[in-house]
Amino acid sequence: MAILIAEPDEAEALRMIEGLTSEGFICERAKSGPEALVRASNYEALVAEIALPGLPGMDLVRRLRGSGITTPLIFVSTLCTPEHRVRGLEAGADDYLCKPFTLNELAARLRALIRRSRMPSRPRRVGVADLVWEPDLRRVNRGDRRLDLTPKEYTLLALLLEQQGQVVSRDEMALALWGGEKNRPELRSPNALDAQIRRLRAKVDGPSERPLLHTQRGRGMVVEAR
Repeated sequence: MAILIAEPDEAEALRMIEGLTSEGFICERAKSGPEALVRASNYEALVAEIALPGLPGMDLVRRLRGSGITTPLIFVSTLCTPEHRVRGLEAGADDYLCKPFTLNELAARLRALIRRSRMPSRPRRVGVADLVWEPDLRRVNRGDRRLDLTPKEYTLLALLLEQQGQVVSRDEMALALWGGEKNRPELRSPNALDAQIRRLRAKVDGPSERPLLHTQRGRGMVVEAR
């Protein structure tokens, strides 16, 4: 798995290269945004610092997506407010990882992105009863209602819809929502995940007479029409 690491800080770039190489990745480095832009299509994934010289990360990913280059991209940054994460994802990034991070988490996220990129292209519309998800537009409708979802609610619903009809475990949901952050003390309680599920269910099923989100006690959740 060939990875391009766009990181201007030499020490941080070396840390990532050494760590990912030990995980079985083939890593090369780009020192600037313009260099990453030219080389990105030759790799299976791109890890990019937002503060890149010559072409900032936000502009880099917009240029890549605008030119039809779909190489999976993970932003890494010390800018970690919810607003920064949302901006990064809306610009076209596939994931956003806050510095400092562990290399095993970065490796796990890269494997997940590469695995998804190798799968057949998903349809532009995924439907369960009157729930319709349009992945390319990041849009979800229930009947004639547009669902206003937070980034975490959207991530959770997308995970369920990608595996519609199959039970998604609580561990899978926690990993999708928080990654390695799920080991933080305040997230060890099942209450954190339960709160996300409650909010999502209220938006998806609340106004409808036909629930689509179903809990499988002791197993997880499934989205399906019953």
